[in-house]
Amino acid sequence: MNNKIKAALYSCICVLAAGCIIGGGRYYREHFCGGEARLRGVVKNSEEKQLLLIPESGDAMDTIALKTDGSFDFRFAPAEPFGVYMLYIPDAGIPIYLYARKGARIRVAYDASDIERTPVIRGNVRAECEIIRRMNEEFTGMDIEEIARMSFTEYRREIMEEYTVIANLLKQSKDRAFAEATLKELNALRDYHLYAYRASYKLFVSPEDDVPDEAFWEFARTIDLNDAENARKGLTMLVLVWDLQAAGTERSDRNIMEELRRRVSNQEVLDLISEECISSALLNETSPEELEKVYTLFTRTCTDAGMLQETREAYETTVAMLGRFGPGQELLDVEMEDREGRTVHLAELKGKIRYVDIWASWCGPCRYETQFLEQVANRYEGNDRLEIISLSVDTDRDAWLKTAGADRPGWKQYRVTERSRKVIDEDYNITAIPRFMLFDENNRIIDIHAPAPSSATIYDVLQQLLGADESENVIGQ
Repeated sequence: MNNKIKAALYSCICVLAAGCIIGGGRYYREHFCGGEARLRGVVKNSEEKQLLLIPESGDAMDTIALKTDGSFDFRFAPAEPFGVYMLYIPDAGIPIYLYARKGARIRVAYDASDIERTPVIRGNVRAECEIIRRMNEEFTGMDIEEIARMSFTEYRREIMEEYTVIANLLKQSKDRAFAEATLKELNALRDYHLYAYRASYKLFVSPEDDVPDEAFWEFARTIDLNDAENARKGLTMLVLVWDLQAAGTERSDRNIMEELRRRVSNQEVLDLISEECISSALLNETSPEELEKVYTLFTRTCTDAGMLQETREAYETTVAMLGRFGPGQELLDVEMEDREGRTVHLAELKGKIRYVDIWASWCGPCRYETQFLEQVANRYEGNDRLEIISLSVDTDRDAWLKTAGADRPGWKQYRVTERSRKVIDEDYNITAIPRFMLFDENNRIIDIHAPAPSSATIYDVLQQLLGADESENVIGQ
């Protein structure tokens, strides 16, 4: 338990024992003693019958049932000493950011028919929820092309305006542990956004030159690469990547890790960034020899025993898969069924590049990706070289049909048959969903770990595959 909370508990007990300030004890019991958090409210005009409560920690999410009138009432054990959560409304694609601790009482009101309106949140942690909302919705930086048109001083003024609003709200929070931890996170986010000025300059002003603004470099020299919060918020990786680019060195997981080892001494940061590099290599590297070099560097850099063991198993599996499922290898066929129960084979759909979405109705992250897959489908509607395939692994056919989108040109819905379930689970080694795969027109593998539709790289990948024809067939271009 947090030392400040222990101190508060001891103080409160003493006061109560003396028979004084009963209201203070009531406040303590309300704010800290309850073992559960209670989340209730109403979501009007939602076609969904459930909500998803997704913890920032990455632990298993919860499903919250909606009653016929849209109301819900859910109790859960929050993280210690507090936790950040996203209440997700699947059909509206709306995330509602929340803060919870023991004894938290949160009431949410939202109308899914008016997605422009901010959800109303009340309760004894309303102020903290507003801080979390601003951190995730307001303090997100600016369009990178717009940044390039500004001086660094102008850009910093824009960033600091919203930063100051959130910092002042943190001063008012009664949960000091939350305020102190969130301020560290806020500072790292501020510096991440400020450093993005360098990326905008090199991308939209001069790829060959670097930022000439001395005010930027004065700021950049203050960045501490040994600060673990900077590593968690992506700032450390951002600095390493753009320093490599400026030096004319190829951006690769191996080069990033070598630069990391040269410039960082904090073992926590070394563990965090080296894990990012090996995770990226395991997903994206197609050369067994290059992957081995990255993995060897990782084992020399990371000291986290659990992380090392988990990565060793993933590495061995990936090496085996690269031999069988590397780019250019023939795809392993999958038997599917359509809405009418007709059997269709993945290999039969050759003649088009296929972007395959492996999902399930019960999978919250899968449902989250659907909104971005819709955007991809809309953008490439009319392109006769690309086929988007949503392949459900649901065992419950009715659940699949209820949640699957409508079939349309360029995007079809299928469900894997029992005969091919082993192919999906064991041969393609799909142990977690959503998963995305790319196959070419000739039934050859492009990538069985393709970027998700929410990824910033998916459109670049598709444009490279579709070439000049892509711009001719994309709606709205």
